Amino acid sequence: MSERRHGPLATLLAAIFLFRIGNAVATLALPWFVLSQTKSAAWAGATAASSVIATIAGAWVGGGLVDRFGRAPVALISGVVGGVATASIPLLDAVGALSSTGLIVCVVLGAAFDAPGMAAQDSALPKLGDVAGLSVERVSSLKAVIGNVAILGGPALGGAAIGLLGAAPTLGLTAFCSALAGLLGAWVLPARAARTMATAATLSIRAGVAFLWREPLLRPLFGLVMIFVGVVGANGSVIMPALFVDAGRPVAELGLFSSMMGAGGILGVVVHASVGTRMPAQSWLAVAFCGSATGSLLLSQLPHVSVLMMSGALVGLLTGPVSPILNAAIYNRTPSELLGRVLGTVSAVMLSAAPMVMLAAGAFVDHAGPLAGLVVSAMSAGLVALLSLRLPFAPKATAATAAAPVRAHGER
Repeated sequence: MSERRHGPLATLLAAIFLFRIGNAVATLALPWFVLSQTKSAAWAGATAASSVIATIAGAWVGGGLVDRFGRAPVALISGVVGGVATASIPLLDAVGALSSTGLIVCVVLGAAFDAPGMAAQDSALPKLGDVAGLSVERVSSLKAVIGNVAILGGPALGGAAIGLLGAAPTLGLTAFCSALAGLLGAWVLPARAARTMATAATLSIRAGVAFLWREPLLRPLFGLVMIFVGVVGANGSVIMPALFVDAGRPVAELGLFSSMMGAGGILGVVVHASVGTRMPAQSWLAVAFCGSATGSLLLSQLPHVSVLMMSGALVGLLTGPVSPILNAAIYNRTPSELLGRVLGTVSAVMLSAAPMVMLAAGAFVDHAGPLAGLVVSAMSAGLVALLSLRLPFAPKATAATAAAPVRAHGER
């Protein structure tokens, strides 16, 4: 039996946490900096929109860059370039050289390199987990816990840093986190891409799309998770705020619900990591989606704040395992030479679909009201729960088996 080594995995998880906590802080620090310098909400909106568009573009090409050039170079370049771009904003402003165009360029550069860096980190987790003697499911859960902690704690840390240091130094802190994450990734990740006999056509992002489309589990699983993410996003960003505004309830109550849902999500991931193998993945997903539906129905009744907080914690607890189950399925069934592109495709499609779902939800709420929106949300989650019971989860596919559908003509 080969010796187990936990150091490489711990280093990579530290890089993942630094990358994500830096981004979470930046989501608060950047608009605060722009508003404090320009006094213009329009410019704050423009920088946010530019960041989202650049992130989507980076996600579409990031996985291909990882598979072509290797994880270490992409992680290093992504972290350092993203950090320099972010740090340039307050530095240029300090010397009076920050123009509107320069601001957008820095934001776009910083956001565009996020997805390739995360793809480089995430695609190495199965291998380093195996070196540490951990299953793919356990590693996926660890990554999900780290992501949830960063999302939950990032805004609070960002607010505290802005209050103590100011927006400009806080942006410098996020730049440091990004650069350090890149350096740690370059140190622990393999320096070269795995050799492949694939053709130039197979090396494009189309190979990731084709693999997802042809894989008998990932295609329906990805589709159901997309619907679920759309439902959760529409609830949090459109339907619930509209419901609370119409009812005259304070926004602080909605914030408490969201915070409790985040805390419950962390606990849900931990529970799944501990006892996940005792119940089929289909059952975990069905319970998660039913939990989302139940939460929507409870919210439609606008319960007391104590019940609201308990509902948030329960919904988070039940839905927490969705992300590690999806990631574990991708890791288990995707050949290593395609993993970067598949992860990039998943991120890009999720990011691209979210704005469209939110726009549709907004139009529906304007027409039918937020209560009807929550009912439709609950019905959608319930339907997804029923369909998830038919997902063809099976024993792990080998790399050779998983790669078969996307082999180019003439490969051996």
